[in-house]
Amino acid sequence: MIPDRLKEEFYSLKNMFDELKIEIDKNVVKEENYKGEFYEIAPYSYQRNRFKQGKIVKNITSLRTTNHLYTYYFNAKNQIIEIREGCELKDQFDYTFFIYEKGLMKTILYDNSKRIVNVCYYLYGSNGKIEKMYSKGTRGSREETYLYEDDFLQKIVIRQFDRNEIEQDTLQHSFDYKPNGELKSIILSTELYSETIYQET
Repeated sequence: MIPDRLKEEFYSLKNMFDELKIEIDKNVVKEENYKGEFYEIAPYSYQRNRFKQGKIVKNITSLRTTNHLYTYYFNAKNQIIEIREGCELKDQFDYTFFIYEKGLMKTILYDNSKRIVNVCYYLYGSNGKIEKMYSKGTRGSREETYLYEDDFLQKIVIRQFDRNEIEQDTLQHSFDYKPNGELKSIILSTELYSETIYQET
């Protein structure tokens, strides 16, 4: 079940884009640009979306388009506190803001029109790894449970809920590793089928 605090926060942040951006930007000390997603916000976040790691962009004025241009903004602790992501519309961006609390990382995503898309809570266990993720968005909610073995992420169980909080499909991401510990593949499975959604070459 999605925490009540998360649901309340989602609604309270609907019209807070400008205020949040001003506060976040005060703490920016460094930025980096990449074509495509580069940093893993949660374990294997871009691989789970079937993407390869992005490539560094040293001169953004040389780009033909800002679509899939990721700009990462860091604070003095070298934590990512903002991501600006180029969308399909020319020079239009979605923004994700990060707030860190004890045992919790919070992300707040707005689209290029400053409309809130979702708020996510990432909860850390005593091992310093993410154990749970709760998300509340305009299209519904999501709960992810991260399961580890010998310090390696083995699977993520994903429960999905519609706008009325009625549970829908349950998915599972399973992870396989090379002998050196690097990620080899990710398999997406449901009750009806399974498929490899990421394969390292």
